[in-house]
Amino acid sequence: VISPDPVCAGTKTYTYTYTACDNTAYTWVYTYTISAPTVVMPAAGGSTVACPADAVAPVPPAVTDNCGRTIVPSAPVISAAPACAGVITYTYTYTACDNSSYTWVYTYTISPPTFTLPAAGAATVACISDAQVVPTPPVVNNSCGAPLTLTGPVVGADPVCSGTKTYTWTYTDCTGTSYTNTASALLPP
Repeated sequence: VISPDPVCAGTKTYTYTYTACDNTAYTWVYTYTISAPTVVMPAAGGSTVACPADAVAPVPPAVTDNCGRTIVPSAPVISAAPACAGVITYTYTYTACDNSSYTWVYTYTISPPTFTLPAAGAATVACISDAQVVPTPPVVNNSCGAPLTLTGPVVGADPVCSGTKTYTWTYTDCTGTSYTNTASALLPP
């Protein structure tokens, strides 16, 4: 008589009945004790990407226990995306048949975005009144498509007769670093 297989760990028995000539029954039982499964998790994964949008959910690795049973991972727990550079993690939980939990983490390292400031603008005007029109500064986006923060302009003094009048804007990237771009009007003598 064979007992049912345990779902995971436990015992399985084989019971034999010996019947003597007087119909007396004797049993002999062989018991298998089945240990809890062991699971060897793969090493954590990771890569470096240029933008937070590139940190998409990775495909979690296939994991089996020592008996060859597939362990299905949970949906990932995703860390908050950094405002600029930093890390995003995807944590998957694998639960074995004995309810033991194992985690696998994939870490994206997000590099600071890059950008290029346009060349400073300039114009030659005939009169000081022509230099009073504030130029429109260019919009500058970083390599991930996000605009830099623009402040200004800081307006330079009017020249007495001829000279240069400047308008200076400050662009600040997501790391907090500031860069300036200047437009100037040149009044010839």
